[in-house]
Amino acid sequence: MELPERLHHLVSELGDSLVKALAEDDHCRSLAFQIQAEGYGLVLILEAAPIRLRPDRLEDGSEGPEPPLPFSEADKRLMKSFKIRMD
Repeated sequence: MELPERLHHLVSELGDSLVKALAEDDHCRSLAFQIQAEGYGLVLILEAAPIRLRPDRLEDGSEGPEPPLPFSEADKRLMKSFKIRMD
């Protein structure tokens, strides 16, 4: 999917900021060195994907089906394991 130029810039800037923050954190840097010592490299991938915040309107003006929830229960468990809060 082709990103609009403004969004591409924002995602790129966020990626740069995250890499910088991780590099400046002693614990993160130590973990990265340990992973590299095991013979592996690290890649940080960010993905911007469109989300639907409200149901689509059908041609007759009525509302379409409910949109799927943004995160499955498995997604929520994974995020919780990484201590990511869903407030």
